[in-house]
Amino acid sequence: MRQGVMRFGLLGPPVLYQPTTAPGPQDPAARADRAPGAQDPAAPADHGSGPRDPAARADQTPRPHGGAVRTIRSPKARALLAALLLEAGRVVSVESLKDALWGGDPPASAHASLHNHVTRLRRLLDYPDRLRAVPPGYLLRVEPDELDVHVFERHVTAARGAHAAGDWARVVREATAGLALWRGTPLSGLSSDLGGYAFVQRLAEARLLLLEWRYDAELAVGGARLGELVPELAELAAEYPLREAYHRQLMLALHRTGRRAEALAVHRDLRARLLEELGVEPAPTVRDAHVEVLRGVPRDEPSQEPSAGPAAPAAVPAVPAAPRPAQLPPPPPHFTGRGADRDALRAALLEPGAVAVVTGMAGVGKSALALDVAHALTERFSDGQLYINLHGATPGMTPLTSAQALAALLRDLGTEPRRVPDHPDAAAALLRSLLAPTRTLLVLDDAATAAQVRPLLPAGPGCAVIVTSRSPLTALDGARRFPLSPLTGDDSAALLRAVSGRAGLDAAHPLVDLTGRLPLALRVVAARLAARSALTPDVLAHQLAATEGRLHHLEYDDLSVRRSLAVAHDALAASDREADRDAALALRRIGALDLPAYGAPLIARLTGTDERRAEAALDRLVDVALLEETAYGRYAPHDLVRDFARELSLRPDPAPGGP
Repeated sequence: MRQGVMRFGLLGPPVLYQPTTAPGPQDPAARADRAPGAQDPAAPADHGSGPRDPAARADQTPRPHGGAVRTIRSPKARALLAALLLEAGRVVSVESLKDALWGGDPPASAHASLHNHVTRLRRLLDYPDRLRAVPPGYLLRVEPDELDVHVFERHVTAARGAHAAGDWARVVREATAGLALWRGTPLSGLSSDLGGYAFVQRLAEARLLLLEWRYDAELAVGGARLGELVPELAELAAEYPLREAYHRQLMLALHRTGRRAEALAVHRDLRARLLEELGVEPAPTVRDAHVEVLRGVPRDEPSQEPSAGPAAPAAVPAVPAAPRPAQLPPPPPHFTGRGADRDALRAALLEPGAVAVVTGMAGVGKSALALDVAHALTERFSDGQLYINLHGATPGMTPLTSAQALAALLRDLGTEPRRVPDHPDAAAALLRSLLAPTRTLLVLDDAATAAQVRPLLPAGPGCAVIVTSRSPLTALDGARRFPLSPLTGDDSAALLRAVSGRAGLDAAHPLVDLTGRLPLALRVVAARLAARSALTPDVLAHQLAATEGRLHHLEYDDLSVRRSLAVAHDALAASDREADRDAALALRRIGALDLPAYGAPLIARLTGTDERRAEAALDRLVDVALLEETAYGRYAPHDLVRDFARELSLRPDPAPGGP
């Protein structure tokens, strides 16, 4: 058995890690057979294995530690794995496992079903015999360092000792290694019936301590990294307003980068909050930091002074008051095609005070184009790049108000939160004042309306703005618009090859047309091919060709064509405006038609309205990129929108007044 290689993960949704070098199947240490005569306690009378459940398949994603994350798609398999890992190395009773999978109301078939889930989980393990039937339940064998929680706790212990000894370099190493293991909230995505609340809280607190120790070490070491600490600590202080350590560290980082007034403001706000909510004064370590700021010269904190090893510096040279913003998300990987659009957008943004609106339907690649061009222009906008997602059409998210977006942008530019004006007009004026003398690029991603965007626009000639939106935002005066269409056949095939790693896919392959040449759909298909080497492009094309199943097969992980389209429809259906509700009804009626294009008279008859309302409804569907006006008065959907509308047509109409 090869030791020291992670195979199980609970620091996020439960996953399996597949090491790059796995032990051979005959490894004697891997054999852990049941004792002779030990009956599987959950096995039904019929012990046939049955067909493999496709819901239990695990998708493989490369990981930087050298293995691959096998994301278990079946919710029951995830719950079973989590319940076993919470008691790693100990027997978990059948009744406890039933509670974990079905809560307090297991079905009559729970015993047999549990056996089937155990069988499927065994198929996913590197050694099926890791999971043994041991009356009165099951035992999952986990060796040292095979569970990410155990590796994380080892890093926590090492970082705690290094912090106490003042070994700052080791603190940074251990803390960084431990934090890198996190993939999200432990046990996320599982039912609360599983339990583990105390387990999750303990790990969350350990993570916060690791962050605290790492920042202590980085403050002690100083150097160029100090300027980067400020926004990170500001975010933590805002998220944990009563956690004094992060406020103390933020004060020191601000002070040591020449922002003494802001450091004093942090102390003032923290003290007022503690007195108001808890009735206590700040801790001695916070008061020591306050003294350092008041004196104007950094001093070593006694609690941080190492007993051995290098001492923390007595003073840190001042650096510029605030680092220039560089907020762009990473450039899109495998960006393909769009040569003419890229050139035109780049040229437009070089004009004084440019505002460019990139528009198109859901999944057509608006954000990818915007970020690709924005990264190419970072040297042109030497005072920085601001990015904000306005969540105009994000599944499960409420669009930001312009006031919320203004407050975020002003904070990102160094404005103290308490100095952000409450009135939106005053906040917009302050933003324009701050940006006027600069050369700054703003990327306003996923805008809903022109009214949401208008207060965020700078007025200085050196600035430029890229807005992405499904709507053309025609009410945004002075903006140049760049409508995007689906990719060409050749570019679609190139994207499929790049993301899937499958050579030989060309523009003539059925997958190109079955995805409608929509980048989101192409990426979903390519991701599925990349995750399952046994899945051939021809088999996947056959699945997509089934009229009723295409959107079902265009979902993978957090990518979903259906969810992206549903955002616009659901917002229309829930709107208070008559035209919006008419538009949602029109889309449902269109789904029952098998026509290439439609006009207002036909839609009026189908929806029971007059032609004026029908035309307004069709125009709204164009505004949210669910229809295209192919000629004056003639409307047609993209193929995937047609499939989505067909699904809607099969649902009952909502009750009057409902969404």
